[in-house]
Amino acid sequence: MPRGRDAGGAAPWMGRLSPSQPVVADTDAMSEDGLIICDRFGLEAFAWSFENAELTVAAIFEATPSIAAEAGLHSIFMRGLRASVLREMRMADGEDLDPMTDECADVARDFARRGLDLTTMLETIRIGSRVSSAEYIRAASVLIEDPEERADAIARLMDVFFGSLVRFSAEMSEIYESERSRWDTSRSAERLAMVNSLLAGRTLDRRRMSDVLNYDLDGRHVALVAWTAGADGSARLGSVVTAELEALGASDPLVVDVGLGAAWGWGIVTDRGLTVPAADPPHGVSVAVSQVRPGRAGFARAHREAMKVEQLLKFAVPTVPRRVWHADVELATLLASDLESARYFVRGQLGQLALDDERMERLRTTLWLYLENERSVATVANLQFIARNTVTYRVKQAETLIGRRVEDARLNLQPALLLARILGRRVLTEAPPD
Repeated sequence: MPRGRDAGGAAPWMGRLSPSQPVVADTDAMSEDGLIICDRFGLEAFAWSFENAELTVAAIFEATPSIAAEAGLHSIFMRGLRASVLREMRMADGEDLDPMTDECADVARDFARRGLDLTTMLETIRIGSRVSSAEYIRAASVLIEDPEERADAIARLMDVFFGSLVRFSAEMSEIYESERSRWDTSRSAERLAMVNSLLAGRTLDRRRMSDVLNYDLDGRHVALVAWTAGADGSARLGSVVTAELEALGASDPLVVDVGLGAAWGWGIVTDRGLTVPAADPPHGVSVAVSQVRPGRAGFARAHREAMKVEQLLKFAVPTVPRRVWHADVELATLLASDLESARYFVRGQLGQLALDDERMERLRTTLWLYLENERSVATVANLQFIARNTVTYRVKQAETLIGRRVEDARLNLQPALLLARILGRRVLTEAPPD
């Protein structure tokens, strides 16, 4: 359906929905709800649903910092919220549907397996409902010109959200309680509880710990965090972590499943150090690798490093490699712990070079490679398959845009360029319209 035309149904104005800025909307594996929304309201409305989900997830994680550090939870949440917004759109258009989706049920199961409490889950549901409904009402207020029609549409939206919130919360609670009861009796839950106690610095019975974990805490450790965007890949995460540890040259792997979308792993590293794996992780799986840390304190330290990488990559652009080493992004993990400050830092250091367009992206890439390769014009030319004069020209252009010589600003330029490469438009300046 062309953008700007009303669709049929109870909410024809939704045919004019569109995101406030470009959104990467995955249409390759579109759900039934997604297909219906695209057919009824158009691709722009489908993209709007993605933006609504992103805003809602961001609000939930900001309001509940206790869950923000959970490995893989952001991906599970995003998958659930995208499905939920699409279902809400159908309900707002007059369909009598169950607000529960398979993706949302996975969120409830994930909470249960992580040992997160039911109260926190219900709070995230309330926050999500409030933020998402506000986006619908804001859009209706802008898109519907007739005052009476606008009032009717907003009243209908409020009825839909209030009614579905009660039913949805009850269904999510039931799924949570059922999964929690089953999970609490499993061996995996015992291993996760013991690992969490170790990470928290609690004293544990050595014999019991040896029986459950079968791992030498006094060795030299490398830690991994692996995650996938959906529950459909969770069954293989444990085997992926084991294979990754083996490829790294680590022995005696300890692997723990964390919820439906993440797994943690540790391995013992010999004096030979780590090996760089020849193959990438499987499609759809991302892996964060710590530095090597010794002893019991190193067991927890290595895990924190891998978790910091995972938290950084929650906001990464799709082109970031699927395996990322903490040693390569250590400074970026520190800077990106506060996204707003990271944004100010990048824009302040790069100036006009922080514009989010293709030309600036080319200049940033060349400048990044130039600094990473000790300002070797020949090396950059070979890496980018361009002439040496082109490298020199781009570096000069970049210097003009940032307002100072590269040599004088290198200390801050490299981390700013690294953040721009990883986080993309989240820290860059929106380019003016053509």
